[in-house]
Amino acid sequence: MIPNPQEKITSIQASIAVIMGILGVGIITLPRTSAEAAQTPDVWLSVLISGCIAMVAAFFIVKLSQMFPNKTFYQFSHQVVGKPFGYFLNFVVIFYFTMLAGFEVRTMGEVIRMYLLDQTPIEVTSLIFMSVGVYLVAAGVNPLLKLFELYFPVLLFLFLLMFALSFTTFDFNNIRPLLGEGIKPVLKGIKPTALSYIGFEVMFIFTAYMEKPKKAIITTFIGIGFSIAIYMIVLILVIGALTVEEVRLLTFPTMELVKSIEVKGLFLERFETFFIIIWVITTFTTYTMALYIASLGLSQTFNKKRSHFIFGLLPFIYIFSMYPTDINGVFKYGDYVGNLGIFVAGIMPLLLWIIAFIRRERNAKS
Repeated sequence: MIPNPQEKITSIQASIAVIMGILGVGIITLPRTSAEAAQTPDVWLSVLISGCIAMVAAFFIVKLSQMFPNKTFYQFSHQVVGKPFGYFLNFVVIFYFTMLAGFEVRTMGEVIRMYLLDQTPIEVTSLIFMSVGVYLVAAGVNPLLKLFELYFPVLLFLFLLMFALSFTTFDFNNIRPLLGEGIKPVLKGIKPTALSYIGFEVMFIFTAYMEKPKKAIITTFIGIGFSIAIYMIVLILVIGALTVEEVRLLTFPTMELVKSIEVKGLFLERFETFFIIIWVITTFTTYTMALYIASLGLSQTFNKKRSHFIFGLLPFIYIFSMYPTDINGVFKYGDYVGNLGIFVAGIMPLLLWIIAFIRRERNAKS
């Protein structure tokens, strides 16, 4: 059970948590991975389909969590499949969020080194990033989500402003014709785009903290729907400005789009600097949520104070983040995290929901 009633969160905070969990690294990497897989301008359709699949998976996560009111996944897993296997699944989820935190840290470091601090060792920026996150995570879930709620409107405004300015280089012909090569390329782009929606599995935890858990499904759908809209806007603008062929060859296409912004009459230049600041904040939110959920998992599994595990996880996160030797290794590492995320957010919830549903029906009959 949740020990402190003051840690309850609102539906708006839960929706923002889903959005922040999904957005982050995907904003700058999704165009390249999706264009590389589909190789057609219709890849935005893959994003739409993947978003619908994410909603289906999120439905089972929330329905499963609602079967055990006021309990997180770590607390009810053993009630579904027994203690041994339940604890095993707990460690799988903890390992996944630890890997995710490491991926967010390393990607942030790579972008900062490539566009801002090319002479600063990536280890330094990564350690600073991790250290700042510890202070926020130690405060608990309510301060964490209140901060997200505070700067989310600002981030949204600045993102939309950057995207609006990028229309100066947009060419509608680059996203035509619709389904020019049929539906097959669209289907090829579903898996890589689906990996970018990983993040809604935070509802395994936050459903238990909601003031109105009955609204968890619509709350999660709003968060995923908002992310679908942002991803589609990003993809259409990037491909419209740079073409599919060029996007496939760029490391961070969204960053190149922002660099190409030129508006006559404005005294501001180097828009990518402002965009990086916004993007680092969204990446920071994903990292802090991953660190919080991983530390909470260890705390509830071993029934110990969470503060001990926050600091204990930092060396593992650092090792994971420094494991890739180059940017290609970072992308491969991201694929591993995404594949594990498919199990945690897609396959596992469905299987557990089926088991929990069958058990509940049997108990009702008996």
